[in-house]
Amino acid sequence: MKTPIYYFTEQDPDYAIKGSRDPLGLQVIWQKEAKKLIPYLSTVSGNLHDFQILCLAYSLYGKPADSDFPKFFLRFEQVMAYVRFCFFEDSGFNGINRVRKKVDDSSRVSISNKTNDEILSNQRAYGIWGKYNRPFRDMRLLEQPDFNKIFFDKVNALPTQEMQKFLLKLHKKEGFKTEVAELAFLADLLALTSDERKLYQERILKVDQANPYQNQLDLFFQNFVAEDFNLYQFIEDFRASEFVQDENLQHILNDIEQTERLLSPLSRIFRYLQTKPLWSKQEIESNKFITQWKYVGNYMFRANSEENKTKNHLAVSMQKNNWALIEDISKRNKEVSAWRKGTAWITVGNDMLEVHHNEGQGFWENYNPQTNYDNPYFLNTYLELHRQLYA
Repeated sequence: MKTPIYYFTEQDPDYAIKGSRDPLGLQVIWQKEAKKLIPYLSTVSGNLHDFQILCLAYSLYGKPADSDFPKFFLRFEQVMAYVRFCFFEDSGFNGINRVRKKVDDSSRVSISNKTNDEILSNQRAYGIWGKYNRPFRDMRLLEQPDFNKIFFDKVNALPTQEMQKFLLKLHKKEGFKTEVAELAFLADLLALTSDERKLYQERILKVDQANPYQNQLDLFFQNFVAEDFNLYQFIEDFRASEFVQDENLQHILNDIEQTERLLSPLSRIFRYLQTKPLWSKQEIESNKFITQWKYVGNYMFRANSEENKTKNHLAVSMQKNNWALIEDISKRNKEVSAWRKGTAWITVGNDMLEVHHNEGQGFWENYNPQTNYDNPYFLNTYLELHRQLYA
């Protein structure tokens, strides 16, 4: 029998697993809290050029979006990735590593919906479409009365003949090949016009809904100067500002702060437990870090949602002694794992804690739950977009 030969391909940096799989189911809790203030954005929708490219694609498609539009968009995203990398000095987009490699290999690139031409391991899922299409639709950018004129004027300012040739190629379902240099004229599409900037300021930075708390955030950030954003300091400053007069907004800010003061140490304790395969009850009970990191507040969340009921339950657990807390954490992990049709990461029995899965493990000796936090509640995303639009 021949000895098998194994080939290991280079890891795709855009596909590598990042972080954890949320073993305590905390992500949905903080996200729902964050959306009370910032309803449409996410942690991965903070690049204005990505919003631009979606707008341009809908405009260039030449007809209402249909079942063929997503594939058209992916081809356009590929084109604009080469433009961003080669002619716009944009180093902050998903897929840049693969674009760099393709450009290094050849000045002639292929644009198509074939797997080999995609700029990510799964471009539709991990690129602009997967990360921006939902907020784009929720913001109703396409429904704005001046949308078509803004982007028609922008496209019309480009060399007509070159643009027509490009669009003919882009609409070919089988794709096309091109010299990268031939795409240089498209760089002007990424320059913000005054009308376009106004559209984004009105539809991305502001919201049109019953309780537009994000609009108060927009006013506050117009005068906000902070080199290093800190969640707790921001909440304190915003809460005390003239832009927060609404009692419900005050309550939302309080809930965000207390949610993070609860979830962050809970997550850190779990990660710390993962650093050893076995813990005795005595080790847990006497562990100074678990004791120091526990949530010590007595804040009660309004029991008007399942998330708030869960947070109140977790807050009670954090008041218990170390071993009782770990028993509750183990139970929570078992429930979350069962929801996902998986097995528990940790189990408790016979005065022992056994760790079965250590992905995401970590120990932060200097972690201080009073000042450190883990989740930005979409505020980093919003602030980054605000800076781009008011630069």
